[in-house]
Amino acid sequence: MIDPVALLRDLVAIPSVSGNEAAAAARAAEALRGEGLSPVVSGRNVWCAAGSGGPVLLLNAHLDTVPPTERWTRDPFAPSVEGGRLHGLGAGDDKASVAAMAAAFARMAREGIPGRLVAAFTCDEETGGQGLEVCRGEFPAPDAAVVGEPTGLRVATAQRGLVRIEAVAEGRAAHAARPHQGVNAILLALEDVERLRSLRFDGPPHPLLGHPTVTVTTIRGGAARNVVPAECVFTVDARPTPDHGNDVLVPRLRGLIRSRIATLRDRMTPVETPRSDPLVAAALAATGTADPVGFGGVSDLFHVRDVPGIVLGPGDPEQSHQADESVPLDQVLRAAEVYRDLALRWFAAKGGGP
Repeated sequence: MIDPVALLRDLVAIPSVSGNEAAAAARAAEALRGEGLSPVVSGRNVWCAAGSGGPVLLLNAHLDTVPPTERWTRDPFAPSVEGGRLHGLGAGDDKASVAAMAAAFARMAREGIPGRLVAAFTCDEETGGQGLEVCRGEFPAPDAAVVGEPTGLRVATAQRGLVRIEAVAEGRAAHAARPHQGVNAILLALEDVERLRSLRFDGPPHPLLGHPTVTVTTIRGGAARNVVPAECVFTVDARPTPDHGNDVLVPRLRGLIRSRIATLRDRMTPVETPRSDPLVAAALAATGTADPVGFGGVSDLFHVRDVPGIVLGPGDPEQSHQADESVPLDQVLRAAEVYRDLALRWFAAKGGGP
């Protein structure tokens, strides 16, 4: 049997910053082979299918992590347990979900699956690239998907989209002693920033995600202390919701930003699965929770948006990308049971069986 805590320790000890997930994928594959399964290693991804006939349920979690910051007070790749929590980079985001899903998948494969179950542990979730979006075509097409991310084992049925803009305010250089001869690009950029700061959204907030957010995240400009700046570049991070999608938010941003928009990325759209879907019912029953929540970030749920999907996993969302990241081990153990219970309930609801 796969011990999710032991596997989690091993995975945390393997550095797997985005782009370097091969060793972590190999360890996950090794754990599945140890259960008599036949995982497929594809690039920096590993996936495995079990069962036959019936509907297909996907369990997906990502192997990559963000880089450790200088704020870490312990070795990020030396997993340690204190106060019932395992500390280490990626402990919660997202290796706890990988370990719990692997344990649940192996147990179900051993005991029998009333349908088809796919486990996919993938790369590049933090950066985009060669992960779930690429390898999804290699395994049986899912009818529903559970994406593992730290949610405190709450069932997240909706997540925001993502729009990123780089804008360039273009002025005219001049000597700082004669500012009237130039056009200060920093001041032009600040006018845009103020317009964005004043942006408000009509109507009630989305019940799980609230209103969209629009945040200026970087700004740079100026060539010297005594020169009126001719250029100022700033970036905008916007998170649309199902009620105010990319098709609504992007035109509003274009209308507010007077600076030249140099790049605009708006592929990541909001995702939501109805509360009435059998997958949501199965997940709520398996977790013993009454109501779904929203997922605060953007996950690989976007890459399975064509089927019902949820985000669900052990760990505290607030710990993601934080120094001295940790995950409660009782949640890791419970997650393995939750994923199994969820799958069995979903298969039953979908009429899966021998």
